[in-house]
Parts: sequence; C-alpha cells; structure tokens
Amino acid sequence: MTRAAATTAAGLAAASLGTATSFAAPPDGLRTFIDGVAIDRAKVVEWEKRRVSVAAARLRRDYVGVLAGELDSLLARLESTVDDIGAARAALARARLTIGEQGIRELVAAELVASEAAARTGIAASAGRWQYAITEIASDRGTAQGFLDWLDRALVTDDRPVWTDACPDHYLIATLPDGRQEVIEVTGGAMLASQFFVDYTDTAAVMVPPDPAFPFTLAGVASLADGFVIGGVRHQFRDEPGGGFRGRFAVAFPAALPGLYIAEHQWHLACEFGNWISAHLR
Repeated sequence: MTRAAATTAAGLAAASLGTATSFAAPPDGLRTFIDGVAIDRAKVVEWEKRRVSVAAARLRRDYVGVLAGELDSLLARLESTVDDIGAARAALARARLTIGEQGIRELVAAELVASEAAARTGIAASAGRWQYAITEIASDRGTAQGFLDWLDRALVTDDRPVWTDACPDHYLIATLPDGRQEVIEVTGGAMLASQFFVDYTDTAAVMVPPDPAFPFTLAGVASLADGFVIGGVRHQFRDEPGGGFRGRFAVAFPAALPGLYIAEHQWHLACEFGNWISAHLR
C-alpha cells in the first residue's frame, strides 16, 4: 500500500483504485451481530463513513497541494449519501499511498508515543484482568477454511492493501520478516493511533477464552515493540449447516478501559471483517 511515494499522481491513482475495488460496495449476503443483536449492514457502512472523515482529517495534517485538495474534496463528499462509500474508500487509499509508509509513520509518531504510555498505564490499572470486544458475522456463501486460507495468503505475501484498506482506522498493517504483523491503527474509541505487533504463533498465551462452537481459529498475542503484552485476538469460525460460514471475532483489552471503547471496537470489527469477507467472496 505504501511503497511508491515518488510515483506519478496518475500511477498512484490507478494503483490505489485497483486495490480498492474489492471494497467498493457494501457486502451482500452478510449478517452482523453485536452483543447478539442483528445489526443492519447499512449501519456498519454509516459507521465506516464517519471514520473515513476522521482518517481523512488526520492524513490532511501537514500535507499540501494535490493531496490536500484530494482530502478536502473527500471531506466535502461525506455529506452525501452512504452510496458514495466506494469513492471515499478509494480516495483514502490514494491518500495513504501518496503519503507513503515513512510519511505515515512520521505523521502519527507523537500519537504512538502517547498511546504507548496510555497502554502501559491501562495494563497496570487492570491488574491482569481483561474485557472483550466481540462481533459475529455470518455469510451465506463460502467456507470457514476458505476464508482462513485467504487471510493467511494475505499475511504471508504482505498484501498491505488487503489489510489496510478494509477499515478507515487502519494506517499501516505489514507482515514483518519474523512473521509477526505490525499494526498501526486507531482501536476502539481511542482518540490516538497506536502501534502493536501480533504474534500468531503465540497461541498458548492468548487471553481470549475459546468458544468450542467455532472449531477454526486465528489467534495471537498483541504486544508493544519491546514485547510488553497489551492484549490479544481470537477470531474463530465455523461452517453453517445450511451453507456458508460464521465468524466470531474477539479482541482482548485491559479491563480498566471504559465500556465505550469496547463498544466502538465492536463496530471496528464489523467494518474490517465485513469488508474482508466481502472481498474474499468476490
């Protein structure tokens, strides 16, 4: 996603639009559940649209010229209907690509310092206790193993557009040489971007309890750069008797965080996994 900051503007637009097409329209045949309650997919798109405006405003800082005009145009367009979400996603993808990986790191550097300190404080205040953001999505097509294989290919090949473009709050998601996944994103109801590293080989230490009704699992521990553990993920899947599959997506956060933080991350999960499942099924 962020490898070609010096490429021509036309090339950048073409490349980013090419990677954004998988996320161009709201997913069909998906049912989303938060706290066991069915959520209209249009509401998830509306949430994504609001977060696009936040991401655009963040990327707009300290950037001028063509990029500034692009982001200003994007912010203005967000007053229109949610049918424009595909164009908004594409514009945001172009902005990330234009800024480039190093530019994004510089843009959020101060936020990462502050959020790391907050994470350490939250862990200390929680005294080993955790709370969980959980969202479920059911698809009437596909299989659990097929979707897991698709995610694994994206992880192994470091397919950054797949990972980053699925949610406006994703700023950089990259596979490191040691297999860990580096994530720079805004989680939950946070005001600042944070950086963490997910080790999908460290499954024994995952603090999210497994659900035996979901036999397929993608799990890992999330830590800061120095290995300090701040959470974990356990995403589980099962095939449905009538066809299709269902995913249960769970993220562990320190227990001391406010409930609103957890509630917002449930929408974050609905957005990113809804877009990933939709892209996989296409």
